Amino acid sequence: MAGRDGKKQARSANVGRRMLVGMGAGAGVFFAAAAMATGSAAPAKADFEDLLDPIIQPILTSLTDSIGAFDPAAALDLTSWTDSLLASLNSIDLALPSVAEPAAAVAAAADPTTGTYDIPLTVLEGTEPAVNASIDGGSSVPLLVDTGSAGLVIPWQDLGSGSELSDLLSLGLPTGIHESGYSGGVDYLYLTYNSVPVDYLNGGTDVLSTDGPVDVEVYSWDPSNLGSLFTNNAFENFLGSNDVSGILGVGENSAGPTTSPFESFGNVTVDVPGNDLIVGGDPVTGTSLSGAPIITDYISIDGGPLEKVSSDIDSGGVTGTIPASLLTSSEYNSTTDLVNPGTTIAVYANQAGTEPLYNYTVTAANAPIVVSGSTMDSGVEPFLLGPISMEYTPAGTGTTFFGS
Repeated sequence: MAGRDGKKQARSANVGRRMLVGMGAGAGVFFAAAAMATGSAAPAKADFEDLLDPIIQPILTSLTDSIGAFDPAAALDLTSWTDSLLASLNSIDLALPSVAEPAAAVAAAADPTTGTYDIPLTVLEGTEPAVNASIDGGSSVPLLVDTGSAGLVIPWQDLGSGSELSDLLSLGLPTGIHESGYSGGVDYLYLTYNSVPVDYLNGGTDVLSTDGPVDVEVYSWDPSNLGSLFTNNAFENFLGSNDVSGILGVGENSAGPTTSPFESFGNVTVDVPGNDLIVGGDPVTGTSLSGAPIITDYISIDGGPLEKVSSDIDSGGVTGTIPASLLTSSEYNSTTDLVNPGTTIAVYANQAGTEPLYNYTVTAANAPIVVSGSTMDSGVEPFLLGPISMEYTPAGTGTTFFGS
């Protein structure tokens, strides 16, 4: 996604004590939203420590872990300082409203939506499929179409109207606060809003409107960069080099952070050659494999033997990744950790290897990154070659269809 080391596996939150520091302009917004997100059974008057401690937990551990990598003693001091701060705020009482998920939103999620909708899709920088959308009536913003994650994620600064705090507060009460991250350099804290109107656009015209979950990033940091803990701009920097403002995660058996906004439409088709993101209707005709986007397939390098591998069919994965264990030393550059140009890659549905799902020759522009481990990321390459559908059944697993 952002940069050559690209996207990201969305990660679930870890549980632990975490501290809010260095939030700059975002601090007031975060604390205002955090006060609204503390649950449905909040007391009429509550101590700040009781209210904020479970909210702070999704971030303090990542901060202390990151600081600990540089200075273990400083990480211990940070936790101690946090405890003192919360204790000192106990004299402040808050009256909190109750939060309940609207019954209408629950009913809408359970009722499959009919119809087929073609949303214009463009490819930015040669590797970034994107669509334009308006979130809660804001101006149009570009969103990366990402089959490798699930959930519409956008920074609070980019909601669209130019009045950031008003934009955030207009969303109402969040239903939760969580942590997630994308491999490639960002961890983030986000608020989930379960019923947000989003209009997907063709120029200035609405093609499709949804009323579902949106995840609003309110604080972010680069786990490899201590200084980013104090700037709160890691997420925007992560997206900035890709000319997009947010991530439209449309996968099913990915790591999240939440769910695809198109879940109730049955499936989506990413048709890069046809310049369309197709929501609903029938999946493309071709070969289907269990999982969306995580599948099991077989890969052949330079015409060599087929190797079984777990693959993330990931439209947001830039040039993708390949495990070093699948390559010989002559097939990649150990200095740059990139597959050598001229190497051929063919991916098959089964060990018979009769016809590839997709195949291509590596160039300097599309060379996958060589990684450790045993799983690979397809990157955007198979999407550039033909349409691919992600079907949301069976629930929690999904099905991937490679167009013939």
